[in-house]
Amino acid sequence: MKKHICLALLAAWLPAASLLAAVSTPLEPFRRLVVLEKGRKKPMDTLARNLLKQFSGRSSLAGRDAADWLARVLFDPQATLDEKIFLVDRPDVLSALGLEAEGRGRYSFNELRPGLDKLHELAFRRENREGGGESAFARLLFNVSAYYGLLHSFSFALPGEDGARDARGAPALPSLLPLSARADAEWLSPAQAHARGADLPAALSKELVLLSRAAKAYGDDWSEFGGCLRAFSASLRGRLGPQALSGGKVSLEIGYNRLDPFAKAEWAYGLALLLLLLSPLFWRRRLERLSAGLLLLGLLAHSFGLIARMLITGRPPVTNLYETFVFVAWTAVLMGLVMARLQKQPLGLLAGGLAGLAFLVIAGRYAQDGDTMGMLAAVLDSNLWLATHVVTIALGYAGCVVAGVIGHVVIVQELRRRSAAAMAGSLRALYAVLAFGLVFTCIGTLMGGIWADQSWGRFWGWDPKENGALLIIIWLAALFHARLAGWIGHVGLAAGGIGATIAVVLAWFGVNLLGVGLHAYGFTAGAARGLLAFVSAETAFLAVTLYLVRKRSRP
Repeated sequence: MKKHICLALLAAWLPAASLLAAVSTPLEPFRRLVVLEKGRKKPMDTLARNLLKQFSGRSSLAGRDAADWLARVLFDPQATLDEKIFLVDRPDVLSALGLEAEGRGRYSFNELRPGLDKLHELAFRRENREGGGESAFARLLFNVSAYYGLLHSFSFALPGEDGARDARGAPALPSLLPLSARADAEWLSPAQAHARGADLPAALSKELVLLSRAAKAYGDDWSEFGGCLRAFSASLRGRLGPQALSGGKVSLEIGYNRLDPFAKAEWAYGLALLLLLLSPLFWRRRLERLSAGLLLLGLLAHSFGLIARMLITGRPPVTNLYETFVFVAWTAVLMGLVMARLQKQPLGLLAGGLAGLAFLVIAGRYAQDGDTMGMLAAVLDSNLWLATHVVTIALGYAGCVVAGVIGHVVIVQELRRRSAAAMAGSLRALYAVLAFGLVFTCIGTLMGGIWADQSWGRFWGWDPKENGALLIIIWLAALFHARLAGWIGHVGLAAGGIGATIAVVLAWFGVNLLGVGLHAYGFTAGAARGLLAFVSAETAFLAVTLYLVRKRSRP
């Protein structure tokens, strides 16, 4: 009874967050403004979150949400110059700029200002690119430059600011003013529109006046601020048509942003794992059931996030590295819950919860690179193949990842000399998920070949990504053949499951580090160190544990 009450209270968390999202604030009209960035129309709320995550690695700053922060940058720029916004991971970057290094942390624009000339020089110096420092310097320069442009987006409308005169040099963000209703129409930022002066159409001039009035009213007259922005949005709908701004999708995306379903799923998975680790100490059955309930609750939030993204973008949720991490995490948790239900043991909860949590954490790292619902590369823009090939491959990845977690458990059980009966369930689960991974990786690879034939005119071209998929298939097939032939035992199969995870990671995003091939759409700058650390840790685990297993088996 108590368990059901706890779960009911936790389940109320999601609708409660939705209700809070519906509360009107003075900034609500600002959040709902539609902006065009990198080919995608999105609410200003999303642009603000993407920019703040890109700059600082956070979705809020000093108790203010991202939209509040961006409004202050645009309409009260001087108030943000001393806010610690820019995340600097490496102290040597600050030292190279001649600034006082306080270690990894966040720094304000004014703190970085004395080193901007040096930053520009270092970001483009050839030896930095060759030495591996290009990513840190160039990323910081890009962020500072984007922030500087935002600071001057409304300078023409604010007292004491210099107005933009040249449209070519005017800040391009935020792009709020479409010239027409055509899908390929140019969108202008307020600064660009102001720079065009008399050349601007009359309707856009009136809309620019509304934006200017809102900028002047910010912080002093909220009624005027909100009224001008609502009038601006109404003018756009009247000029372009109600469908041009996708009002329903804007509301859904703002709700998705505020609910932040993947963060809530991450917390639920982490708490579920914590309770599962505590269960051997006390209240074993109760904590295991509560852990399963938390995983299910997290899966519901996770599922809402995936469905919302599909409705917003009109695509399957597997179009970039971020989304594949999120989807594989969802699949792993679902597999773990099904496994726990069928086998009546907590191994599935451990495998699913650990994989789900790990990949959501990794996905959060890629969320800092910009819009996670951005436009697709042209060759990828096919919902049919995204919903078949990419989804199927991702399912195969999930099977291999779960197999790797179970492989660790089997080897630890062997070291603890668990009985054959105690290990039987783990071995059955290991067989099942390895077979799952092999079947779906094979199907997905064949579908990928057909897609390649339609897109590039050849079924197979020995592309690095294609070779990665082939590596997974060969590895899994070799494991099953070796086991059936008696060449390896259950420990060898468990080690092979861990090896399958390594193969998946290399094929998944490791090949992007090569920077070549037709599949290198998303480059993973900075991932080489993490990939090397993961492979080294897994190799060390296998070397040590297999040595101990072999030593204990000697007479």
